[in-house]
Amino acid sequence: MSSSNIPLIHRLRANWPTKLWLGTVLTILYCAGYFAIEYHPFRPSIRLPLTMIDRSVPFQPKWIWVYQSIYMLLPVVWLSETLGQLRRYTIGFILLASAGFICFVVWPVAGPRPVERPTDPMYRALVRYDRPLNSFPSMHMALATYSACVAVAVAAGRLRRILVLSLPVWIVLIGYSTLATKQHCWMDLPPGILMGWLAQYFAWRCVAPGSPARSAALVESEAK
Repeated sequence: MSSSNIPLIHRLRANWPTKLWLGTVLTILYCAGYFAIEYHPFRPSIRLPLTMIDRSVPFQPKWIWVYQSIYMLLPVVWLSETLGQLRRYTIGFILLASAGFICFVVWPVAGPRPVERPTDPMYRALVRYDRPLNSFPSMHMALATYSACVAVAVAAGRLRRILVLSLPVWIVLIGYSTLATKQHCWMDLPPGILMGWLAQYFAWRCVAPGSPARSAALVESEAK
């Protein structure tokens, strides 16, 4: 059976024990590093100047629901079919997290979050555990971009076409939500998007070289 004809349920079931423990380990390691840096900064934080884009986007706490929708996007690794794809995903994820954490330690930046606390329950929950640090680059956009790129890289056929059309829209909405909730300013976003794309590009092209035309052959060879 070719990669493009593999049902979605088969993709989700493939190597599911590895996906389960790998997702758990990566999540724990990422959260441990992220919050350790956020709650124990090595240097005083700064704030970046607001741009015209930042000033044109009003504070809209209801967008926190779109902001938090990233947690529905992160498990796209479950679309992977082979151990080789999981290996590349792990390498890219580690590279992405390491680059972001180094930036947070060397140059701590605080986001433009306002002092007021809206009544929205999701927003109030967020501010209870997430301080307005670790802002530059936006790891929110980095992880969203990385996840979307991975999803497109491992998918094929109709599923891939659907993802190519839908995921960019989702990423744009998440990007706007970071500004509307004042978790980030505009200058945080482009570096985060670039980091996410570079991490996936390196993991898929440098760690396991191959052009898109060879992706189906790689999948079949890795599955053997």
